[in-house]
Amino acid sequence: MGECKMFVLLTLLTLSWGWWVSPHPKPKCDRCNENFVCDCSSSNLQEVPAISTRSVISLDLSFNEIKTIEQDDFSEYNNLQVLILRGNMISSITEQGFSTLRKLEVLDLSDNHLNDLSDIWFKSLSSLHHLNLLGNEYETVGGKPLFRSMTQLSTLMVGNQFLASVSENSFIGLYHLQSFVFHGSNLRSYQPGSFSQINSIDEVTVSIAGPFQTNTSLTTDILRDLSRPETRIIVSDLKISRQELTPFQVIFQKGVKNILLRNLSCSFDTVLTLYGLTQHSLLTSIGLEDCEFYGEPNITIHFPVLDFVDEFYVRNVKLDQFYMFPAFHEINPLLKVLMRLKRVSLIESNVFAMPHVTTLLLTHLEYMDLSKNQFTDLTLREALCDGQIFLCLHSIKVFNISSNYLKSFDTLSHLFKGMEKLAALDVSLNVFRTMPKVCAWPQSLRFLNLSSCQLREVTSCLPKSLHILDLSYNDLMVFEQNITDLTELHLSGNRFKTLPEGKHFDHLEVLYIKSNPFIFLSQNQIRNFGDLKILEAGTDTYVCSCEFVNFFKYELGHLVSLKDSRQTYICSSPFALRGTKVSDAQLSVFECHAAVSFSALCVFVLVVVIGAMVMCHKLHVVWYLRMTWAWLQAKRRPVAREDQVCYDAFVSYSENDAEWVEELLVPELEGAQPPFRLCLHKRDFLPGGWIADSIMAAMEKSHRILFIVTQHFVQSDWCRLELEYSHFRLFDAGILILLEPIPDSTIPTRFCKLRKVMNSRTYLEWPEEDNERPRFWQSLKDTLQMA
Repeated sequence: MGECKMFVLLTLLTLSWGWWVSPHPKPKCDRCNENFVCDCSSSNLQEVPAISTRSVISLDLSFNEIKTIEQDDFSEYNNLQVLILRGNMISSITEQGFSTLRKLEVLDLSDNHLNDLSDIWFKSLSSLHHLNLLGNEYETVGGKPLFRSMTQLSTLMVGNQFLASVSENSFIGLYHLQSFVFHGSNLRSYQPGSFSQINSIDEVTVSIAGPFQTNTSLTTDILRDLSRPETRIIVSDLKISRQELTPFQVIFQKGVKNILLRNLSCSFDTVLTLYGLTQHSLLTSIGLEDCEFYGEPNITIHFPVLDFVDEFYVRNVKLDQFYMFPAFHEINPLLKVLMRLKRVSLIESNVFAMPHVTTLLLTHLEYMDLSKNQFTDLTLREALCDGQIFLCLHSIKVFNISSNYLKSFDTLSHLFKGMEKLAALDVSLNVFRTMPKVCAWPQSLRFLNLSSCQLREVTSCLPKSLHILDLSYNDLMVFEQNITDLTELHLSGNRFKTLPEGKHFDHLEVLYIKSNPFIFLSQNQIRNFGDLKILEAGTDTYVCSCEFVNFFKYELGHLVSLKDSRQTYICSSPFALRGTKVSDAQLSVFECHAAVSFSALCVFVLVVVIGAMVMCHKLHVVWYLRMTWAWLQAKRRPVAREDQVCYDAFVSYSENDAEWVEELLVPELEGAQPPFRLCLHKRDFLPGGWIADSIMAAMEKSHRILFIVTQHFVQSDWCRLELEYSHFRLFDAGILILLEPIPDSTIPTRFCKLRKVMNSRTYLEWPEEDNERPRFWQSLKDTLQMA
């Protein structure tokens, strides 16, 4: 018994081990489009799946549950250029995990559980441009040059909340980065000179909130190594006081020209103190983004005069006590700064008014962005000096007042008509709905954005000097304004059912008109534009006629270049093609050539009908139908009782043979002893009845049927009817009398039983010799007596 248990145990262990070591199939992902872009994100995958195509170029595996990267996971995808592994549980990567991805350009490993970084992972990634390592669990960066092999790297994102140290050799080999992002909110050790090994950087984003508050020297070392005159510095995620601003001094001392403070929370006094540190700096651009300021400002703080600042950028800034904030023109040290500014952006900051006194100081302003605020027609009048541009903003070239609360288009043109240098105006996402018939605009205006303004129509109020006009996402159905210099027109998202008349646009080169209820496009419409080179007209409402489908597939590409994908052109009709891409639509010959096809069909049907009629005539189909009808009638008629049979014979004959019947047959049979009673249609049929019914009734009441067969009999319609009706009882009741020889060729083939009777010689033949006739009559009488 013990041996048996041991055997069972060994067997189970063997099967379990076989199951454990046997390769299990990988999960599959087939969510790939025709451009070899595969989206396998958020699919609860626990390992890298098998992709449906080896030619995949972009693979998104983000937000799954992948824990490891094995050596063979990507070995088959040699063409892969983009790999997104963000938001998984990756804690280990084999040394050769990415070794086959020599064409990879983008690698995102952010928000995983990597607790160490290895330079061997990146050794084969010589084509990599973008690398994101944020949000992992590694505590150090350094020891070995991690990125030396990635000679084309332009974007590097490093750091996490667990990062504690950065060593000197980490960034050797990085020659030029367009963007460098470093997160070290809990960094405790930084070896000076580590970041300075990156030869040049266009933009740096640094988030080191913890060191700012606890380790001033470490923060200063980091900012010193990252600050260069050609580098834009973005300092992010700070909550600081006036006492923690010392590290900023190194930024200004190193000659940084462009600085942006993002997600900053501090008092007004802290900001003003920071501004005071900029004295003798070379700053040209100052920006605040997603910031929150609290407290009452102390305007007695010393403000330096910045000789080089020409750009001021503010986005989504919240003022806790905005009503306590003084106007800029009331701060005397800022007056000269305002007069030097060339670019001002106050975006998404709930700005609802700007005193014209402030605007008057902006004498050199060329660019102004007031988008996503709360300006109204009244407050904009105040800001723009009620249209007296000779007082303010006379140097402005670009003005953006989109997404505010403007309603009067007439006020708009009045305020801007005197801006003689204005080249671009964006008033999109306001609510105009209508516009006046006539307006005045500066002749310098080349770009006008009126998208999403709920316009129902446009008038000649539009500037005639425009080169680019954006009227997308309004409520327009027609556009007939003649703007001769227009080169680019945006009409997407309206209610156009066809293209505008090309004759109004002599120089138009680019037309965006997608997401409209189009019916079709034609060659003539495109050619009418003359200079049109780029078209974007994708929508799902096309009537896929044969003309349009053929034009789209074979001609449109030769006339213009489609800016959007051909996959966005979708059929809405006919019903069978609804939802089908126009490039995949297939129409039958009948749909494409309806008139010709209908004519051909009619001719075919006519030929078939004529052929059928000929075949029916040749095959005597009508006769067979009549035969069937006679058979049905015979079946339906009740069989005559014996007491109802009152004739010895019914005589069926042609009218042309009546003389023989009346002068010879009738006297001979009715004058016999005993006499035979004959039924003749001329004598015995009741007048007024249907002759076919009379014939069938007479046959039913007769013991025999005498068929007087001659050439006239065969040609007679009524004789044929009588023969047809009696066809079913011909052998029992029918007696054939041939008055003249009838060749077989003259008897219709459909009279098969008549032919059979004649071929078997079971008929009586009228003799030509007089001495033979008594025998004929006797034979006939004997046959009748047998009934």
